[in-house]
Amino acid sequence: MPAQPSALRALSHQSFLLFFIGVSIATTGQFMQSLAVPFYVNELTDSNWWVGSSAFAVLIPSLIVTPVAGIWCDRISRKAILFGSFCLQLIMSAVFLALFLADVLNPWLIVGLQVVVGVASGFQWAPTQAMTALLVPPEDLLSAVRFVSLSFTAGRAFGPAMAGLTLWLWGPGPAFAVTIVGFFIGLAFMVPMRLRPAEPVQREPLLMQFRQGVDYIWRRSEMRLVVVTSFVVASVGAVFAFALVASVADDVFSLGDGGLGWLTAIFGLGSLVVGMYVTVFGDLHARSRVEMTAVGVYAAGVLLIGATPWLAIGLLGYFIFGAAHMAHGVTVNSALQVQVDEQYRGRVMSVWMMSVLAGLPLGSLVGGFLGDLVSMRFVLLLYGGLLAAFWVIAVIRSDGFAGLDLGHD
Repeated sequence: MPAQPSALRALSHQSFLLFFIGVSIATTGQFMQSLAVPFYVNELTDSNWWVGSSAFAVLIPSLIVTPVAGIWCDRISRKAILFGSFCLQLIMSAVFLALFLADVLNPWLIVGLQVVVGVASGFQWAPTQAMTALLVPPEDLLSAVRFVSLSFTAGRAFGPAMAGLTLWLWGPGPAFAVTIVGFFIGLAFMVPMRLRPAEPVQREPLLMQFRQGVDYIWRRSEMRLVVVTSFVVASVGAVFAFALVASVADDVFSLGDGGLGWLTAIFGLGSLVVGMYVTVFGDLHARSRVEMTAVGVYAAGVLLIGATPWLAIGLLGYFIFGAAHMAHGVTVNSALQVQVDEQYRGRVMSVWMMSVLAGLPLGSLVGGFLGDLVSMRFVLLLYGGLLAAFWVIAVIRSDGFAGLDLGHD
């Protein structure tokens, strides 16, 4: 089949292959810790509000720092920015492990540490997304973008899945340790990679360059659609795979640690199945069709989890939810990457990441508060209904996400 070789061709470039493996390993470890922290907060406090606050503390600094990282990506070495981010996150994982072993972690200390982690991770997302175009020739960009999307979205799926099983069997300590190992291995893979020089960009004040990136997106309805959709999906959908999954396992299915492991593992399985298909056979389907299906299925999965008292049905909901999450992530990233001019790539990708990083803490904080006030099942049904309503409006107003099929201007 002709689509297959072109879809896999990005992996034939050694530097991109090293980048793909290294980022995949490091991101998986990173998201392993991202679940271990709210899990431990839930154990300490038995409070959905505290769980949401711990996510809020790490994601808001990332939101603030990400546009700066995007501007730097268009000015200095993207590899240096990424390495600095991973090294600082590695150090913070070691601090978490040391304080956990010393049995001195408390909710307020965790929130403070999460702020530092958020600053460090804020310098990760833009260079990760923007580096792709410097590792492969233009004809292989779409293939490479899909693999980077797979790496990023798979890390967000498999990291929590591995964390769920590790937390169930051994507790938070080993999860922090595996995160440290993941960063070490990921960095080791990426050291030898070589990037082509980026196109020179006129140096202007940071705020002005950021506003240029926002204006660049605002003038293009297809890019605005990606940013808005990503924000909505993150705030009322993805929160149940990350910050609030411990609350779902505990409050909705009354299964505690074991339920956490099952939910995150099934979510990761759904992501893997669809991610492999979309990465290899994505050229066979219009991006608009994939995204329209993904967001609709996403809403159905969240509603199914909220509506059922049975774990088996809840696991099916998480499988569906995970599959839709992967399809959505790969599709919107691909749409942006093939449409953006190289001189704006870092800034555009940072604005997109800001939409995700803004949605996750907002959804976590509000969802945690409502979960304590009413119930987590109510939050699932409310958020799923909001996502379904957005899907209907977006399909009608965007002609079925048709703008995602456009190429470069």
